[in-house]
Amino acid sequence: MSLESFMIKNEAQEVDYVASKRFVDKETGKPEVWKLKSITADENDAIRKQCYKQVQNGKKITREFNTVKYLEMLVDKCVVYPDLHDVKLQDFFGEMDAIIMLKRHMLTPGEYDDLTQKIQEINGYNLEEEIEEAKN
Repeated sequence: MSLESFMIKNEAQEVDYVASKRFVDKETGKPEVWKLKSITADENDAIRKQCYKQVQNGKKITREFNTVKYLEMLVDKCVVYPDLHDVKLQDFFGEMDAIIMLKRHMLTPGEYDDLTQKIQEINGYNLEEEIEEAKN
């Protein structure tokens, strides 16, 4: 055992990912590679805090977590390329909201779900374990 084993910095991890085979590089004819990055736990906390809302149930007020909003914000933060905030891309699709552009104009529902799953995976969420737990 050595304390030095823990002396590593948590740096953003960048991953190549093919989100859709429909986007093809005109020079190579191969699917366009997207760049995804991981975020820090602090960045994740900041996103999560924005995804809670207070809901009144009778006389009680509870907090509910909006998972869809969380995943959308996570995707927005983790997709590096293509730059979803690039004005030329937004002008082409006629959409200024990056996530609406991605969901409505760029990716199919399955492609978007696969993208969110990959982003969760590179951020350390092991979905297979969670799926197995849900089954039991």
